[in-house]
Amino acid sequence: MTRSLALALILIAVAPFAQARDVAGQLAYRERIALDPGAEMVVELTGPGGVVAEARVPTDGAQVPLPFTLKAPDGGDYRLQGAIFVGGRPEWLSPVVPVPAGDAALDLGTVMLSRHAAIGFSTRMDCGGTPVEVGFIGEAARLRAGAEVFDLTQTVSGSGARYSDGQTPETLFWGKGNSATVTIRGVALPECRTVIAPALLPVTARGNEPFWSLEVTEDGWAYTTNLGADRAEGSLPQPVAVPDGARFDVSAEFGFTVERKLCRDSMSGMPFPLTVSLTDKGTALAGCGGDPASLLDGAWTVTGVAGKPLAPKAGVTITFDAAGARVFGRGGCNSYNAGFTLTGEGLAFGPAASTMMACEEAQMAVEQAFHQALATVDGFDIGADGALELRAAGVVAIRAAR
Repeated sequence: MTRSLALALILIAVAPFAQARDVAGQLAYRERIALDPGAEMVVELTGPGGVVAEARVPTDGAQVPLPFTLKAPDGGDYRLQGAIFVGGRPEWLSPVVPVPAGDAALDLGTVMLSRHAAIGFSTRMDCGGTPVEVGFIGEAARLRAGAEVFDLTQTVSGSGARYSDGQTPETLFWGKGNSATVTIRGVALPECRTVIAPALLPVTARGNEPFWSLEVTEDGWAYTTNLGADRAEGSLPQPVAVPDGARFDVSAEFGFTVERKLCRDSMSGMPFPLTVSLTDKGTALAGCGGDPASLLDGAWTVTGVAGKPLAPKAGVTITFDAAGARVFGRGGCNSYNAGFTLTGEGLAFGPAASTMMACEEAQMAVEQAFHQALATVDGFDIGADGALELRAAGVVAIRAAR
């Protein structure tokens, strides 16, 4: 054994391994309101790739403060959010709490909850890895599974709340407490569990020609026109649920609607997660709202590069960490990471740092094509099927799916 190899083995043996650490705290709220006996506490710890740890505890009549402990898988940076669900809908929601990197156990103390206005697509579920959203208006429900949307009506059920499209094969949503059964065209998904969805509010929206902006929080609104010269504001009225969001009727002359529908800016073409429409003194105006980075955030599997489809086992991935403005993944052979910049004009990636492992020639060719395409990207869009399209000069350079 050579001296250099022996030293390498020693370094490997004594190198510290990242250990899981406890992240603890308790959920509470200030209001003197008793929890429903069927309430469920959900606490999620998330990273760029999604949820890494969760606590899901039926309260069984217990009241706040409700303690929790999660096992963070390593010493990285994470975000924590808590909620209390009743009947599958979030009644109380906390803000996102940063969990800084470290190895020692962390006590976050009391994480305060606020009453959550469950409007529009207020319930998000995970059905064995398939994301599902459902919104309720009276006796109707709108179910969103992937890029597909189904309008359902309530049907007679011996237990829970059952909604169906009445077709054969049937698409249905059957809510039972804080879980549900979902069937898409006769194919049953694994049991669905509630997960924490981003709140509809607050939101900032803008429109063009004429230029206007609207800021909405759960407490109030502020509307600016004439390039900022004119401004009006007020308290937020009671929301009226619409299939994809909520309508706010401020007065006979002014009101606005916020919907979880993909919107593209009329000047830049930049996609946004929310469509916002308003009426001002009889004039209808349309605009976009929310953070475009939220459309990118999370893990994607690359399905095509430079117009050519990739084999299902190509192993090319890209994960966006919107909070850190970083991307990482595998190019088919090596791991890589890079920074990205998202502005109102487009999307660009910085130079990628990559491991240097050698693979089969075909894998290396795929990896080279992927990195070459990534370097040309100047914008992005979301396709009709929900796929991510990273574009270069208006052409799809990289295509990826959740």
